[in-house]
Amino acid sequence: MGLNFAGIRHFGMITCLATLLLLHAPSASAQNSKAPPDVAAEMAKSPPPPPSNLVTGIDIDRFVGNPFLSPVEVLHGAIMVRSILRHGDPYHPGDPGAVLQYRKDWRYGTMVAHNQTPLAAFADQWFLYVEDGKGQLDDGEKYWDLKEGIATLIPPNLKFRITNSSDEPLHMLILTWTPQPGAKPANGILVRDVNVMPFTMCGGQICHWSYFGKNLFNSAHGLSPRESFHVVYVPPMSIAEPHAHVQGWEEVWTKLPPYDSYLTLGSEVREMPANTAFLAPPNYKTVHAVQNLRKDAVQAWLYIGTFTLDQPDYGKDPLVPPKRLGSQ
Repeated sequence: MGLNFAGIRHFGMITCLATLLLLHAPSASAQNSKAPPDVAAEMAKSPPPPPSNLVTGIDIDRFVGNPFLSPVEVLHGAIMVRSILRHGDPYHPGDPGAVLQYRKDWRYGTMVAHNQTPLAAFADQWFLYVEDGKGQLDDGEKYWDLKEGIATLIPPNLKFRITNSSDEPLHMLILTWTPQPGAKPANGILVRDVNVMPFTMCGGQICHWSYFGKNLFNSAHGLSPRESFHVVYVPPMSIAEPHAHVQGWEEVWTKLPPYDSYLTLGSEVREMPANTAFLAPPNYKTVHAVQNLRKDAVQAWLYIGTFTLDQPDYGKDPLVPPKRLGSQ
């Protein structure tokens, strides 16, 4: 399931690699029919494997997006963006990457050195996550410093401006969408620094075998009660518990730099370079998991979720306080 671990769990399975092996092995019933009764009873205790992608008939590559396979557009006057995943129908065949039921676009953005957007407002709600570089976000009166690990939530129809104040590019992940039913957007820009936040997901404990997470934004910040955004960390030489999701459950995983990794969707494995994202197919059947096969580093993913049940209220502190323009 997603990151509401108080809800029911869907298809918690064995490890990704073991799953792949089991999918090509004889079924438990076939093995049991040839085994002595005591052995058959023990084998019957093993969890049944999920169906393979061949049986399910799913094209998993439709649910995986890489920004460097998309054309470049200009957003907000000065941000060069490439789409990773975009709005579409995840339940029927369609264009690759067009699978987001609740969001408009999930993009990778770059601002070149010393560039600045205009001070302007948009009808959509914006979420920004800074991967690297330095800059400034302001609303015409107050400003916040931008650096690696800064996450911002910008309500609709509120003016904002982004400045790259450095000699290096500023790289960001950018999500745009119409606020969902039940959402009560804040009155101003909200900013959080993941680097100083505690682990809050699952009560600060490990979940789905290998996940440690920090909650960035939730309903306390103006998202709907069924939305929650996290940064999720996986220790070295670890993989997550493969599990599937139900219809209406939109769970997007994006690999954060600097490392590349791997993902599994059902019975297939794909490389997951930095800034690659996937939607966990909401079909009850296709299990998903991420993997950290490095021995020398913890790896991180950005997790965007819309769920079929209300999420925990992780609270809204600590927020990064603004500074007044002209007071630098």
